[in-house]
Order: sequence, then C-alpha cells, then structure tokens
Amino acid sequence: MKIIQGTVIIVLLLLFAFATASAADSVYTLQEAYDAALGTNETVKIAEEGVVQAESRVDQARTYIFPRLTGKAGYTWYNKELPPGDGEFIFQPLEQFQAGLVLTQPLYTGGRTFAAFRTAKTLSDASRKQLSTSQQDILLGVADAYFEVLKARKLVDVSRDSLSRMEEYKKVTERVASTRRSKANMSDLLRARTLASQAGISVVTAENRLKIARQRLSLLTRLPEDAAVTEPPPPAPPSYSLDRLKQIAFENRDDYAGVRLSRKVAEENITIVKGAHHPQIYAEGGLQYQDSRPATGLDATVYYGGLRLQIPIFEGGLMKAEVSEARSKLRQAELSTELLRRNIETDVYEAYISLQTVTTVLESVKLQYADAKGNFDAVTSLFAEGLASSLAVIDSQQALFVAERELVNATYDRQVAVLRLQRSIGLLRKEL
Repeated sequence: MKIIQGTVIIVLLLLFAFATASAADSVYTLQEAYDAALGTNETVKIAEEGVVQAESRVDQARTYIFPRLTGKAGYTWYNKELPPGDGEFIFQPLEQFQAGLVLTQPLYTGGRTFAAFRTAKTLSDASRKQLSTSQQDILLGVADAYFEVLKARKLVDVSRDSLSRMEEYKKVTERVASTRRSKANMSDLLRARTLASQAGISVVTAENRLKIARQRLSLLTRLPEDAAVTEPPPPAPPSYSLDRLKQIAFENRDDYAGVRLSRKVAEENITIVKGAHHPQIYAEGGLQYQDSRPATGLDATVYYGGLRLQIPIFEGGLMKAEVSEARSKLRQAELSTELLRRNIETDVYEAYISLQTVTTVLESVKLQYADAKGNFDAVTSLFAEGLASSLAVIDSQQALFVAERELVNATYDRQVAVLRLQRSIGLLRKEL
C-alpha cells in the first residue's frame, strides 16, 4: 500500500513539474499577440458584425428588384342573410370564404430601387473598410503594448544592474570608512547609501511599470498577464520621401477609402429621394376565389392583370425639403473627405518626423552609451588602484545608468515609430 501511495505521489509531482515547465516555455511572438487580439477584441468583433449587417442590407435591397407574390385568405360568418327570405340577389350570405394571390412587379420607381441597391453594396464595401481600419488600430495598440513590455522588462534588468553596482560600491565605502573614519570617508559612505537606495527605488519603479505593461497587453490580447514575449525582428521603415508617403497613404488608408464611399452614398441618396416623388408604375396580376353559403352572384374564380400608376400631385413642398437635406448631406460628406485628407497628411508628417527624430536620438544614445561604458570601466579600474576618487566612480555610475536607460527607450521607441509610420500610410501588416 505504501509503495502504491509513493508511486502516485511521484507521478503527481512529475505531472506538476511538466505542467510548470510547459507554462514556463510558453513564449508568445508579436504575430501571436496580433492574432490573439484580432480573434478576441470587442472593437474588431463589433466591426465584423457591422459587415454582416451591411451584407444583409444588400440582400434586403435586392428583394425590391424582384416581383412580390402575396397570398391572402379569409372566412366571415354573418348573423343573418340579406335580403332575408327568398330574395333574387343575396348580397350578404350566412358564411363566406375568400382566397387570392397577388403578383406585383415594379416597372418604374424613379430610379430609386436600383439606387438603393447600389447604396447597399457601397455601404457593404464601406463596412469592410471600417473593419480593416479597426483591425489596424488594434494592431498598432497591441504593438505599442508589446514593445512596452519588452522595454519595461529591459529597464528592470538595467535597474537591477545599476543597483548591483551601487551595492558593490557601497561595500567598498563601508570598508574604507571602517578602516579610516574620516569626514570624507563618512561622506562617501552616506552618499553611496543614498545612491543605493535610489537605485533600489528605480528597480521597484521599473518592476511596477512592467506589471502595468503586462496587464495592458493582456487586456488587448487576452494572453496571460505573466506571458513571456520574445524580441521580434526590427521592422524596416518605408524608404520613401515624405510626398510619396502621403500619396501611398491616400491610396491605402481604409478610412480614407471609407469616407469616399460615404460621399458616393450621399450622391445616391439624392437619386433615392427624388425617385420617391416621381411617378411609380407597377405591373399587377392576381387570382381571387370566393365561395358563399348560400351562394351569391359574386362567387367565382377570377383572374386579373394590369398596370398601376401612382403620380404624386401635391405634397406641400416635401420633395424640395427632402432633396435640400440630401444635397446638404452630400456637401457634408465632401467636407468630411477633405478634412480627413488634411488629417492624413498631418498624421503622415508627424509619424515621419517622429521616426527621423528617434532615429537620430538612437544613434546619439549609442555613442553616449559606448562613452559612458568605457568611462565607467576606466574609472572603476583607476579607483581600484587608488587613482580615482569615489566621486568620479559615482558620476560614472550615474552616467552609465542614464545612458543604458536612454538606449533602451530609444531602441524600442524607434520600432514603435516605424509601425506608427506604417499605420499612418495604411500599410501596417500589408504589402505595398
């Protein structure tokens, strides 16, 4: 019995260790974060439902082009027969059953039927553009959160390295102060303790920043908050001039394509409004059956067909008011298109300048880091030989920490800046 219990415990421990190792080995790439967000994000799901609704409206608009067949039936019971007795012509029987079929085909509706169908198809295309815009916005948000996790994680490492260096320096100053208790040595010790405490605060701040970044990424992607993420290859920036980038944006931005489709819808709406006030012609045919008890002279099976014409004569200025509103909506759509065009130019310009700026900063920070690292190594070596002061060590340590932190920030900021530029021209995760 004890052998069996021991075997079960060992198996459970192995399973737990395997599960823990598998969880630890779960590393997510940026592409996987993209896919997770697109599959679960509510904003994308709402836009997808908008596409479904728009496609349904196309089917609805198509039905108005085809003929409509309507069936009807009714049974009526009367309390008495009219005329009573033995009248020659009965116009109210005791019971009556009626049934019929009516087929109606619109022949001319002022162009509004086909205009409504074209409008529904245009709105369907616009809904797909809106879905693509929502997807790109989410992708940029995910990329921003993803790189923020990488940045925060790297800053934790940098802060811990700085704390480790300050702790080592503090031990040296404690040893010197214990052997030679001079005012200068005590001052160095107090300063070393202060800087070590500040380095510890930097570690705590960096760790909290990492927690917030992980939580934000989890909200966007539904990935676990402790999910490990891997470094993606640096995205290549578009190698075009600013004017060419603006042109590419107008060609590829889905929101710009969507607003132009909205302008087309506004134009079709004028045709729809006008068509509603034009003469309407319908072809109509039907079959009608009537059976009464007692029988009347109207009991029969009747077939009929013909044309039905509707002409609006006086509507109190309704057509003028509706057309005026439709033309106003068209002007509004044109203004919205021009406003978005100017905003796109601004977005591309800002993203372009931001990328140029952060690229320049990154190159400068790389040189700054190399100088700071070389200076720290040299000063540390001289301090060990008694040729450099403790103040020089502190200054070199602080300079190195600042340079490391700026290098981390600039490195990841540039990658995000590249993605922002791709988003501004409508090519995030797209091929030119």
